Amino acid sequence: MRTMLRYLQILVSAVAIAALAAAPVMAQMAPAPMPYPAPRAPGAPAPGPESTPKEKQVEGPVKNIDPAAKTVQVGWFLGLFRTTLEVTDDTQIQAEGRKGSLLDIREGAKVKASYESREGKNIAKSIEVLPPEPEKAVGPGGAPARPGSSTGSPAGSPQPMGRSGEQ
Repeated sequence: MRTMLRYLQILVSAVAIAALAAAPVMAQMAPAPMPYPAPRAPGAPAPGPESTPKEKQVEGPVKNIDPAAKTVQVGWFLGLFRTTLEVTDDTQIQAEGRKGSLLDIREGAKVKASYESREGKNIAKSIEVLPPEPEKAVGPGGAPARPGSSTGSPAGSPQPMGRSGEQ
């Protein structure tokens, strides 16, 4: 009886782990396309706001650009996942604070984009190329360099001495 309970515990644990691992992947999968709605009778009310696509956002580094297909792949969640965005004539692109184009987007650049999912495609509404993050200066031994120190050695630290004891 104990062995059977142990197998049941292992099975339940494995299912729980599989469900947790699959959740992020399933969240990114595009829903199955909806069949076309039946034609409306004349005078029938227009469909409600639930029929308009919902705007989504993604932020991360550009993984791939295809100018011919007019697509941009944006990585997210530690670069493990990618979202492919289709760029249209209506897509607003901003780079370095000014209006830009697909040619202004570079692989590796961090972007923030809003898009809508339509007919199984992610149509980019806007793409903003974010400024690069400033690199932190690193001194000897991996410690942060002190501001104003050109050598990277902290003020007051011993300097190598010459033969006559001069510094």
